[in-house]
Amino acid sequence: MEIKIENKTIKSFREISRQSKKNQETVETVVPDINEDIGKIVSTVTELRLKSKEVSSGSVLVGGEAEISILYITEGESAVSFLRTAKAFSMGFDVDGADNDTVAQIALSVTNAETRVLNPRKVSVTLEICGELSCFNQENAIAEAILPASELTIHTKTETENTVMINSVCEKTFAFNDQFTFPAAKPVPQKLIWQKAAFEVSETQLVGTKILVKGSCHIAVCYLAESADHPIQWSFSAPFSQLLDIGQEKMDLSGVRIEISSAYFGLVDTISGEKALDTEIHAVMQLVSYFNREVSYISDAYSNCLPLSCRMQPERLCSVSDVQRMLLSSDEQISIAEDCKDVLSVHSTLTGASVGRSRAEAGLTVDILYQTQGGNLSAVHRSILLDQDCALPDARLVEARLSNVDLRSEGSTLTGRVGVELFTRSSSVREVNMVESLELDEDNPFDLTRFPSLTLVRAEEETVWALAKKYHSCPEKITAVNCFDADVRGCMLMIPKST
Repeated sequence: MEIKIENKTIKSFREISRQSKKNQETVETVVPDINEDIGKIVSTVTELRLKSKEVSSGSVLVGGEAEISILYITEGESAVSFLRTAKAFSMGFDVDGADNDTVAQIALSVTNAETRVLNPRKVSVTLEICGELSCFNQENAIAEAILPASELTIHTKTETENTVMINSVCEKTFAFNDQFTFPAAKPVPQKLIWQKAAFEVSETQLVGTKILVKGSCHIAVCYLAESADHPIQWSFSAPFSQLLDIGQEKMDLSGVRIEISSAYFGLVDTISGEKALDTEIHAVMQLVSYFNREVSYISDAYSNCLPLSCRMQPERLCSVSDVQRMLLSSDEQISIAEDCKDVLSVHSTLTGASVGRSRAEAGLTVDILYQTQGGNLSAVHRSILLDQDCALPDARLVEARLSNVDLRSEGSTLTGRVGVELFTRSSSVREVNMVESLELDEDNPFDLTRFPSLTLVRAEEETVWALAKKYHSCPEKITAVNCFDADVRGCMLMIPKST
């Protein structure tokens, strides 16, 4: 006779795939007729835009666009200019178990950008674009196991485990609009060379069935001004907040990714006669909500009347920590070919980061425009690797940010400190065996007359449950007739027979 275990379930999500992929994209562009010839490349700034995500059976296709700005020193080494171009790209991922109901989340980044001068009027840019994909399927997770009512006495061992479940995976498109006035002390901007925007989440709070996400939008710009013979860099910040309806009333942890899908930046005159940056950004907020709960399941069972076998079912239980911050930093010395009179601009790009069991690493490039003692313009490009020993078992990198790049000139050497912030989240999965069903052998009942009504046993490594199962008793009766603490090893126990 088969007895099926009844399970109370709750709706949850399971991460079915987590993978990263790198694409190499190349684009050629020419210098506009109104611009001077290229002498030397200073920096290449790339901003990625997420344009589409398409999930189908067994695959995910991501589409995007790379917006590229190239700053260069003109052929006479006395001025700077720039050019812009764009490159559409797509990334395909093979995902086992993906279907039309699968929810996909993507994080895009540029891990390398190399610009080659083909001739004074033409350049080629090669990008390495990284996509980190996570896919989730909805499922019914076991919350509590129940043994159906039966005329037979069946003893069950019920265990309780703490686990973290994903109860919502959702996304929302939103727009950010603001106008930022340039300080009066800064040169008045004439042309934008490049602009970068990033959203930083500082707080998530559950309000009813909605999550309130708060943070800041950081915008960095580089521009040319009539009153300056070199590029000017400045940055702005403004708060933002968004509500996402997750349809759940519980949330203990959350993870948020924000990808920009399009952005407009323009220089405008304010009514007071100042220059301002007019901004309109469209983005996709991708959110995963976690909550802690207890799972009760039957791990073993037996009968004192009939032989019983358990059909087991493995189940994976997860644990997830809150986000932890780590700072990687070092003092750097960058040698340059000529003595530096003045550092005019510094642009840094994060090229990658990783966290292992015992080590954390982050790479960045630094592009420096400077004026030589002879009055000419020059540039230097350096790659820097930061690493640090650490103990981060089962850690996953959530986000990496440039912390600070502060350089100053000392003759033929640029010295300063660079830093990168890493944000990690630890997770672990443990597998438990749950009883799925019971099979009773009704044709071969136990002859209970063969067993004494009371057995005296010295416990060795056995638990009370194992002793009860072995001697046709039950844990409750053994506990009732004996005095012992939690550990019964070495104790002399009376084992009463039970039916």
